[in-house]
Amino acid sequence: MSEKRKKQKKRILRPEVIVWFIRLTLIISILLNCVVVFLHIFQDRHIERREVLEASSDQFELISLAVLALILTFLPNYIERRQNVHFPQVLELTIILFMYSSIYLSARYELYYRFFWWDDLLHTLSGVITGFIGFLFVYRLNHKYTMNINPLFIALFAFTFSVTFAVFWEIFEFIMDVNFGTNMQRWNLPESTILMGKHYQGSGLRDTMSDLILASIGALGTSVVCYFLYKNEKRKALKIMRETFPEKAPNPDKSS
Repeated sequence: MSEKRKKQKKRILRPEVIVWFIRLTLIISILLNCVVVFLHIFQDRHIERREVLEASSDQFELISLAVLALILTFLPNYIERRQNVHFPQVLELTIILFMYSSIYLSARYELYYRFFWWDDLLHTLSGVITGFIGFLFVYRLNHKYTMNINPLFIALFAFTFSVTFAVFWEIFEFIMDVNFGTNMQRWNLPESTILMGKHYQGSGLRDTMSDLILASIGALGTSVVCYFLYKNEKRKALKIMRETFPEKAPNPDKSS
C-alpha cells in the first residue's frame, strides 16, 4: 500500500470522522422517517389521525431514538467544555459507538430479538467502559492529596464504580417497567429464551441477574487491566489521568 493510500485510510479512520459519520447516518434516518410519516399523512386525506399514528408508530419510535442518539453523541464534547475534561479519543469513540449501537441500531435492526447474545454483549461492554471511567475518576477525586495509592485500591474502586452504575441502571429499568409498562427487564419473554438461571425463576429476574453478572465480569476485566497498568506503568497511567483531568490555569484577575 502506497504512503498516499495509508494517509487517506488514516484520515478516514480518525475518531472525529467516525463520529461525524455516525451523526450523518442518524440525521439521514430522521429525515427519511419523517418523509415516510408525511407520506402516510398525505396519501389519503380522509385517513383518521388514529390510523396515521398506528401506521407511523415504527417511524415515530425510530425518529425519537435517532434524535436521542444524535444528542448523546455531543454529550462527551459538552462535558469536556463544561467540566474541563478531555476524554482519551479511544474511550470517547467507544462511548459514542456504544450509545449509537444500544439506542439506535438495536431498535433499527431489532438486534435484541435477532441475536440472543446482543444484550449480553452490550452489558458486558458497559461494565468495561464504566470501569475505565472509574479508573480515570480516581485522579479527579484524589490528585490534590496524593496519587501514591495502592494499585489494588484503584482496581477495587474501578470495579465498584462500574458495578454501582449497573445496579442503578437495573433500578431504572425496574421503575420504567412498573410505572410505564415497558419491557426493559424483559419480563414477558417465552420460556425458550436463552438466559441464565432456571425457567421457574421468570425471565425478568433472570434477565436482570444476567445483566448484573455480565456487567460485573466486564468491570472485573477492566479492574485487572487497571491494576497492572497502575502497578507496572504508573507514569503512563498518571499521564493519561492528567490529560483527562487537566488542571485549570489560574485566573490572573483573581490573583491580583
